[in-house]
Amino acid sequence: MKILLFIISILNTTLALSDDTSPSRSDHIKVFNQAQSCYNSTPSGKLDRKRDCAKRALQAGRFLFEPHGVHIAALTYNYGKALKKKNNKKAIEVLGQALELYEAIYGKSSLEVINVLIDMGETRKVKSIAKKYFEKDSVEYADVLLRLSQSNTLSLKESSRHANWALEIYLKEEGVESYGTAAASFQMGKIKFAQEKYKSAIPYLIGATKNPETATFAHGWLVRVYGLTNQDDLASHHAQQLGRLRQGKGNDEYIPVFVPSPNYPQDARFQREEGFALLELTISNEGRATDIILVKESPESFGFGEEALKAAKRLLYAPKVVDGIAQQVPGVRYKYTFKMAR
Repeated sequence: MKILLFIISILNTTLALSDDTSPSRSDHIKVFNQAQSCYNSTPSGKLDRKRDCAKRALQAGRFLFEPHGVHIAALTYNYGKALKKKNNKKAIEVLGQALELYEAIYGKSSLEVINVLIDMGETRKVKSIAKKYFEKDSVEYADVLLRLSQSNTLSLKESSRHANWALEIYLKEEGVESYGTAAASFQMGKIKFAQEKYKSAIPYLIGATKNPETATFAHGWLVRVYGLTNQDDLASHHAQQLGRLRQGKGNDEYIPVFVPSPNYPQDARFQREEGFALLELTISNEGRATDIILVKESPESFGFGEEALKAAKRLLYAPKVVDGIAQQVPGVRYKYTFKMAR
């Protein structure tokens, strides 16, 4: 059983939601469609846009749906989630409103309230409800544990404990190559990375490459981990794997998957001078940066270009793959920006 995901389908303006066909209602439907489409299509990384779309969808939805119904509950939940990284206090307030609506509709101990409780950081309540429905060694219970670990409401230590618990269940019940096992392995790898335990992260990230749904992300993180532990050959290997997985996906922007930090030029540091260095390079069929030249540095005579050239030797890219064969890509530009700590 999957935990219920609160996703609102976009209204079709040709559907009659009631006998009221006034222009104002049509306007609200149009605004809601646009806002909800915006929310659904905006990547989670674009926080401001995601939050604005969620707010507008909720505002428009209030003119279209029952105030205490499931649609408003879901729209309120979406807005609360979108607020979390901007204003956690406000997010908890809005999520609390969503929780009240869901509890009134489904009951306080229903599965339908679990996602809201997770995002509110109510770990004990979440596990208490989950235990009423699932065995503690079941895949369904592991789903809840993993979702808790991924929620960003726990400390790294607690997040690691829940992810590892989920991983043990998935391994036993589903095997090494299941999505659950790979997702939990990936979560453990990210936690170790956040703790700067880079070598400990490696086996978990390798485990996450066993399933196609997590493999692309895992290879990208392995490039970073091996780069940070000065294992450039292994970093290059995973960059190549990443290139093969991305083949045919229209990746025309060459963005490095590992960027070594340059040293700050000593003279510039003493004078608190900031600047940049623009480089041009060739991406080899192994994803390495070769034939690196300095195109421009500003201001000159502070050593920004020199330090950028040194660091760029360890840049790694996912190589371009055509018909299964990695290709060299000349003329790629990369800009290092040097800024003093504030």
